[in-house]
This record gives sequence, structure tokens and C-alpha cells, in this order.
Amino acid sequence: MSAHIDMGMIQADFDRIAQLSSENTDKRWNHNNHYHRFLLEQVPARCTHALEIGCGTGEFARLLSSKAEHVLALDLSAQTIKLACERSTDFTTIDFDVADVLPRTFSPEQFDYIVSIATLHHMPMEVILPKMKDALAKGGTLAILDIYKMRFSDLYVNLIAISMNLLMQRVKNSRYPAASPEARAAMQEHIAHDSYLTLSQVHQICQTHLPGARVRRHLFWRYSIVWTKPQ
Repeated sequence: MSAHIDMGMIQADFDRIAQLSSENTDKRWNHNNHYHRFLLEQVPARCTHALEIGCGTGEFARLLSSKAEHVLALDLSAQTIKLACERSTDFTTIDFDVADVLPRTFSPEQFDYIVSIATLHHMPMEVILPKMKDALAKGGTLAILDIYKMRFSDLYVNLIAISMNLLMQRVKNSRYPAASPEARAAMQEHIAHDSYLTLSQVHQICQTHLPGARVRRHLFWRYSIVWTKPQ
């Protein structure tokens, strides 16, 4: 199911996006941070070590640090990690690291909670899911939020999402400056060579690698996978 993925191109894209970003524009509401509360609700009551794959500028990692004793936050982009460190100087329990997670080695059952937000579509799911599964402690939770490929049958949901997106942009983002034209262009250029799985493909992969996982479609073109590793 996975097409060839050029990680070098993805790294270059996000290095460029980071160089064009600002802390004020990063405070804007978007289709990912809309679900931060949902993802925080999946953190186990007792969470010693948490891992975030694709942490960006650290917005969710900083929230996660209130739920976990230690957070390891990884991202492929050195420029993005530089911004995350600059914006997280008061968060001493987070370690940010530049890393390609695919070749990186983790200890078995190292983390009580593993999360990824709009990142796994950049990787072969059949490879990364078993890796995350092995690194998850028994009783720990894996939570994924990502983008799915729209089909014609999703037209009604898409129309609702478009309307709600316009409303939320007006209500939530009026106080923050919009991204610069250069930043918007850089993101659109990246999105142009992104590819996504359909919800049917996500279900199939989870049946193979994460039996019993809860797969849910959300508004704003997102889906979630939540899986707890058996004791």
C-alpha cells in the first residue's frame, strides 16, 4: 500500500517551512491542534515515558509534558527542532531530537504513550506501526492522528468540514496574523506531493498490525487510531 517516500525531500520541505514560520502564526487554530484535547485524553493515568513522532515546533509536546514525567519529541527537520527548543525553554522534562524515526532503535516496551500527529503519512505504515507497537509498554497507549484520502462517498462530510473550517478560522484566528504568502506557498508545495491512505486502507493495516485498534473518522479531514497494548 505504501508508495516510495522521499524522506530527504520531506526534511527539506519542513526546514523551509520552519524558516518562514513565526511564533504568532503557530498559535493559530488548525486542523491538527483542534484534536489536541482528544489526544491528551488518551494518555494513560500513569505515564512515565512518552514519545511523540513528528513533533513540529513542540506545541503538543509541551501539553503532553503535563501528563507524562518525560517526553521524547522527534522530528526529521533540524530547523523545526531548533524552533521547538527555543519555544520550550521552561519545559525541562522534554527532550527534542532531530531524528528519522524509521532507522532509529528504541528499547522494547520503552514508552507508556506514543503519539503522532499528521506525520505517519510520510512513512510506510506497514513498517512504522510494528516499530511503534514494539516500543510501547504493556498497557500503554498508541494514539495517531492523520489525514485520510477523500473519496466521492465522503462528499457530504467534506461539505460540512469546509463550512465548519470557514467558521472556525473566523472565530479562532482573528486575533493572530496569517502566515506569510511565502510560508503558505511552501506548505502548498509540500502538500502537492503528499499522499494519503483511504480509511478502508487504514482499517486493513490496523487489522493486520494493531488488532482491536479503534479507528475513527473526524471532521477536518482527519482520522485517529487509538490502540492499547494488552497486558
